Amino acid sequence: MKNLSFSTWLTIVMLAFFIVMVGLSMEFPAKARFMPLIVGLPAIALCLVQLGIDLMPTSKSAFHGAPQAGLAQQAGLEPELPEFGPHTVSQEILMWVYFVAFVAGILTFGFYVSVPVLLLTFLRREAEASWRFAFSLAAVATLVLYLMFGALLQIQLHPGFVTPWLVQTIGIGAA
Repeated sequence: MKNLSFSTWLTIVMLAFFIVMVGLSMEFPAKARFMPLIVGLPAIALCLVQLGIDLMPTSKSAFHGAPQAGLAQQAGLEPELPEFGPHTVSQEILMWVYFVAFVAGILTFGFYVSVPVLLLTFLRREAEASWRFAFSLAAVATLVLYLMFGALLQIQLHPGFVTPWLVQTIGIGAA
């Protein structure tokens, strides 16, 4: 068995998790199993695709690392950094902060508030997208989220713990 990278092992663990999640959801009533299936089945497919990419033999020749003929070899090139290590810690921490903020946002303010706010924040800060593009994408993502789950599938997404109280306090919602 070839030496598997951390990413490949992580994909295998995620695949096992999603397979168990989908398997357990088969015991639920129809409405209750719908959400785990919506999340789990595409995740299983994506994990399988990633495993296929990771495990597919590469077409490296014996001369893969040799400089190309006719080109002067560049001196002083730094060796390629490993996939994970001290150089990726700050990026990993930042991604965890985004993830925890997203979960906290969903619990506190619900999906329809958290999705556009997090998407707008991430696109502006990390992807350095323009305000126009970030607002447009956040609005479209929220619209798709509402149309798919709220209108088409009629699944009520978590409204958050603060949002219903705030809407009632302000007097926006129906009595």
